Amino acid sequence: MLSANVKSLRPGILLIMISVICGCGNQEMVDESQSVEITGVVKLDGKPLTDAQVSFLPADGDALVGTAMTMTDSQGKYTVAVNAPREYKVNVDRMMNGGPNPKLKEYQGEETPLKANVSDANKSFDFDLKSAQ
Repeated sequence: MLSANVKSLRPGILLIMISVICGCGNQEMVDESQSVEITGVVKLDGKPLTDAQVSFLPADGDALVGTAMTMTDSQGKYTVAVNAPREYKVNVDRMMNGGPNPKLKEYQGEETPLKANVSDANKSFDFDLKSAQ
């Protein structure tokens, strides 16, 4: 049986749990009508990079926009929809022996030099990558 002190805490605990689950502040979800389909070609040392994962991460880190990922085809082409027009950091990887490809290490993670400033007028991004030495 719960004591009177613990019973009196239940409404407060419930309110805290609801706040955590629903989020605090005035965050707005991304409007799906802002979605932009982008395309491009990824090459490595002048040749199409096949079966590579291409990820677009919001440059400002906005978790509500989220990351968009896709794979390149046999010609290095990709198509992906991002949730909103803005600047993105672009990561490229092609798994090798079950792990990241060392030839592409420069184009992975937060420090990637690849950027895409996506807008309704700017939706095609080709990347001509060079192998890491």
